[in-house]
Amino acid sequence: MKFGRVEKQYISDQIFDTIRQEILQQRIGVGEKLPSEGALSKQFGVSKASVKAALHRLVALGLIETRVGQGSFVREFDPKQYMDQVHDFLLSDSEIAGIVEYRMYMEMAAVRLAMKKATDENFKKMEEILEEMDKSVELNDIELHGQLDYLFHLEIWKATQNDVFKMAYEIIGKMLIKHITILNKEYVRKSGTFPKGKDELHRRLFDAIKSKNLDKCRDCYLEMFSVYEQFSPQEYQDS
Repeated sequence: MKFGRVEKQYISDQIFDTIRQEILQQRIGVGEKLPSEGALSKQFGVSKASVKAALHRLVALGLIETRVGQGSFVREFDPKQYMDQVHDFLLSDSEIAGIVEYRMYMEMAAVRLAMKKATDENFKKMEEILEEMDKSVELNDIELHGQLDYLFHLEIWKATQNDVFKMAYEIIGKMLIKHITILNKEYVRKSGTFPKGKDELHRRLFDAIKSKNLDKCRDCYLEMFSVYEQFSPQEYQDS
């Protein structure tokens, strides 16, 4: 069996991995300027094209930025910003079911932990967000409600007092906001109107967390996601 030549791509991969490791190991600091493409091609003993390809990958990953007329500089890596660039690809119609499934399982896990560790400050913040959500309902503002909906659930994840939980939710935040807005619009499409009065569903969820009633929390999430036609509540009764 024969394969085509891949030397150039392989060289580019090596350059990418070498520079990436230097950045991750902090041997090249944030804000530090990388050598020019010409200088790097001499150091590595490769063509400028191979260097350019490697640098483009580093830019796409968010590890460096290229400033016109100045060169390439190391930037502080922000995983949330990276995910913001790809969230549209994860929100095709075929992936909505996967996101619902992810949220159903992962948010119930966050709720369990929040019940044990939530502070008065967490509950105060949730109440403040609920008040703003009620206002967005009165204004019939679906987009604003979606953003506040995200912040309310983020506060639940913050209430776990676990930075990894919080970071995980924030990283895919833009995707979740869009997903929440999709569910809101689907609700309006089916019912013909945005809910009137207060956001009773999220208030019930808040009360259930505060009273440490896991079954009522699960019922709230089942109701929340039931607007999605392919969602089957029976599958998650014991989640």
